[in-house]
Amino acid sequence: MIGNVLLEKNPLVVVDVGASGGIDPRWSKFTSSYQGILFEPDAAEYERLKSKGEGNLVVLNFALSGSANEIDFNLCKKQMVSSLYDPNIEFLSRFPHVDRFEVIRKIRMKTDTLDNQLKLNNIAEIDFMKIDAQGYELAILKGSAEYLQNAIGLEVEVEFAELYRDQPLFPEVDDFVKKKGFELFDLKRLYWKRKDTKNTADQKGQLVSGDALYFRAPEQIVLLDGVTEKKIIRAICAYLVYGYLDLAQTLFKCASDQGMLGKEASAQVELVLASSEKTVWIPDFRGRGRIERLFGKIGSLFSFRGWYSGTDTLLGN
Repeated sequence: MIGNVLLEKNPLVVVDVGASGGIDPRWSKFTSSYQGILFEPDAAEYERLKSKGEGNLVVLNFALSGSANEIDFNLCKKQMVSSLYDPNIEFLSRFPHVDRFEVIRKIRMKTDTLDNQLKLNNIAEIDFMKIDAQGYELAILKGSAEYLQNAIGLEVEVEFAELYRDQPLFPEVDDFVKKKGFELFDLKRLYWKRKDTKNTADQKGQLVSGDALYFRAPEQIVLLDGVTEKKIIRAICAYLVYGYLDLAQTLFKCASDQGMLGKEASAQVELVLASSEKTVWIPDFRGRGRIERLFGKIGSLFSFRGWYSGTDTLLGN
C-alpha cells in the first residue's frame, strides 16, 4: 500500500454518512492508515457494521440533519432507498420496481448535526466526507459547515429528478458546496428507462441521479487557515485515492515552493508520486479515433443492459 509511506503516523480521517454496505474499499486499497467515521441510521445495518469490529472504524447509529430535532423516517421495502423524505411515487411509477420504495413503516428518529456528533466523539477535523442519504444530502451538508472548512474533498449522491417529494436537486447541492470553496471534478451519472419498453438496450434512458466528486483545488489547500505539513500530505493522498495524480503533483509543487514541507516529507512524497505514475502511453496517429470508437463499441457489448445503467464506470480516475 503506497499510502502507508506517508500516512503511517498521519492517518486520513474519512466520514461516511449513510454507510450501508460499509466504507468504500478504495481507502483500504490505498492505505491501512485511515480512520473511518460511519453514520448509519438503520438499526439493523448499524448492528451489522458494528459487528465487523474493525479497529479503525467508528460506527454511529445516528441520523444527521441541519439541526438537532426529531423527524419521521420512512423505512422502505428496500432498505437502501429509505429516506427522511417521502418517495415521489407519481414519478417513480414510470419506471420498473417501484415497489422497492413502498414505505413499510415510519419511525420517529432523533437527528443531530455532523458538527455536534463529531465534537461529541472527539474528532478534531476531517479530510474527506461521503454522503449518501437518499435526497437529504443538502441538510446534512448544512449541519457540517464547521468541519467542512478544512475538508479536502466530498463525494455526494445527487439527484437530477425528484425521487423524493420536495427534495433538493443537484443545482442546490452544487451551489452550496461551491460556496464552501469546493470545485466539481467528476460526476458519475445513472440513467433509468421507462417500464414496459423494449428494444432499448443501446439507449440510456433518463438522467435520474449520480455521484458528484468535489475537491478543494491545490492552490486553495495551501491557503487554508492553519494548514500544516500533515494536512498537505493527507490532501495529496486524498487526491491519489481518487486517481488525480495531476492534483497531487500540483499541490506538492505549491507547498514545496512555499517551503511548507520538510526534507523528509518531500522525499517521501516524491517516492509516492513516482510510484503512482502511469507509463503506458500511445502517441497520436492518423486513425486513432476510429480505433478508439471501435473498441468502445466492442466494450459496450459487454455492458449491463438493464432498465437502469450508468455511462460512467468510475468516479475519479
